[in-house]
Amino acid sequence: MWTSVSRFIKNYDSFLISSHVNPDGDAIGSEMALKAFLEDMGKEVAVVNASATPASLSFLDPHNEIQHYPTQVDRNILKRVDAIIILDLNTWEQLGGLAGPVQHSPLPRACIDHHQGADPDFAGVLVSDTTCAATGILVCELIRAMNGSLTRDIADAAYAAIITDTGTFRFSNTDARAFRLAADLVEAGANPFALHRQVFASKTWGTARALGPIMGTIDSTAGGRLAWICATKQMLDDARATYDDLDGFVDLVRAVRGVELVLFFKETVDGAVKVSLRSNGNVDAYAIASHFGGGGHRMASGVRMDGPMAAAVKRLVDMACHVDGIRA
Repeated sequence: MWTSVSRFIKNYDSFLISSHVNPDGDAIGSEMALKAFLEDMGKEVAVVNASATPASLSFLDPHNEIQHYPTQVDRNILKRVDAIIILDLNTWEQLGGLAGPVQHSPLPRACIDHHQGADPDFAGVLVSDTTCAATGILVCELIRAMNGSLTRDIADAAYAAIITDTGTFRFSNTDARAFRLAADLVEAGANPFALHRQVFASKTWGTARALGPIMGTIDSTAGGRLAWICATKQMLDDARATYDDLDGFVDLVRAVRGVELVLFFKETVDGAVKVSLRSNGNVDAYAIASHFGGGGHRMASGVRMDGPMAAAVKRLVDMACHVDGIRA
């Protein structure tokens, strides 16, 4: 599986690494693990994302090496690297503001990902394993395939990636493959307690202030099998919160007995609505999201819809009520 990527890496001396907008622990962890490995090989690496790194994940970038495009990036950066490696996404939309520059660049591209529904011609070299719980696992498997070592820096980054996308080994994508690598990463120096605290137990006062108003919007249909919550710009402003502060809210609803699918509608600055879909296993969240041009996995997907909020809620709820696992 790794022959083409290994050849790709050996053929070039400098790389730009990027991941999806609103990066999570799998995105940042995968980037920083791969960066550490490539630099150990003597390669030059620039990590550039279209969204800023969430505060809860800044510990993975202690020297502030991840650059935010376009505010912190030399716009000629694509002329100063030999190749591009994209992690944890496979569609142009998810690359955000970097999509245009990367798509129109003549630089060769490789992609390592675990989502469904890759855009055509997204990368010349593509490794897509939808059975894998996290892209961080794939990065570690690449490192091993190239006879690299799982150093402490790599171990911390990859462990953060795994616990993010498995919900600390609670989600249905958790398998023996994830557990085996997690054990190896702990042996390499990753501290499970400290990393869990960093990723999941560093909530802000914005989180606390936003929790009540947003959870107060909870609604459901189909006998409680479908539930949703909404966050407006006004709610965030009143709570002095950011969208990063809302991480984990959807899981509070998903934990309610009988809920099969949760929709979290978030109003953006430009009036569009971003929706996170989280399934408990009997509903294909990806099938619903892809119907509206979104992407992701069966268990967790996302989509961007036109506003206003009420119209987006009606469109998505009406459609979801007709899918297997929700309809009576």
